[in-house]
Amino acid sequence: MGVLSDPNAFYTSPGSDWAQGDLIIAPTAILWSTGERPTHKYPQPAPVPPGIGSVVYDLWNEAPPFTKAATIECFLGPAMILTDDCALDKDFNVKVEELMKQGKSEADALAEARLDPTLDTLVLIAPILPYKELRSVSPTAVRTAQAIGYFPILESDEVDEGFVDFGRTVPVSRRLMSEPFAVLNKDIKNILRWKLAQHYAIRNLSVDAQIAAAVGKTIVASHTITDSKNRLIVELELEGGDCLRLRQEPRQPEANPSRVRGNRG
Repeated sequence: MGVLSDPNAFYTSPGSDWAQGDLIIAPTAILWSTGERPTHKYPQPAPVPPGIGSVVYDLWNEAPPFTKAATIECFLGPAMILTDDCALDKDFNVKVEELMKQGKSEADALAEARLDPTLDTLVLIAPILPYKELRSVSPTAVRTAQAIGYFPILESDEVDEGFVDFGRTVPVSRRLMSEPFAVLNKDIKNILRWKLAQHYAIRNLSVDAQIAAAVGKTIVASHTITDSKNRLIVELELEGGDCLRLRQEPRQPEANPSRVRGNRG
């Protein structure tokens, strides 16, 4: 059983703060042109139960030549944190360094920075969707982490099976995020980072073509794995049964790993 199909290898225990890949409950949204979705009438209703439906409201009327009438559809449900761990506390760490340069001890600088509600206010998340909402992509490709732009969510005692669509990424206030109800294991987080890198690079088919031309064989499949030193490996299957492995050295975190906000503040 591989890491993508074993809940014990897929998930681990939560840390002291939010981290990339954490599964949470939070609102997400889509902006539509008015008329694409039926809208609700004000005043706003009570929150929609997590994972059940959405609320839709008109935002503004059309104002030529620049603004078309817009509608927002909001969802409340399970989501994944996509912001990199370093970026989650980037402002916080800059603030700590500034306070220490002013002569404060590290302990005092950490305590003061943790009280500042203006630091790192927005976090990128994407909703976890059921497979019935998957379009144009094979569920098998998503479940095996082969589809570009998607990441599988494995079923466990705490989690329903689903997938993350990176195209649905939105920034939300960290004050709107729940504590994690599931946390990705280290190897799975490495795969998540690789899938995000693929997505935001638009997975340049030109690179595949260049590699295929360089080795003189067609690439028929690709897989992501980690080796014994926790280095990310992209394994390319070539026609004729040969295999080519591309190794990515792990990136060292920029921030002091001991300086995390903690307590999900």
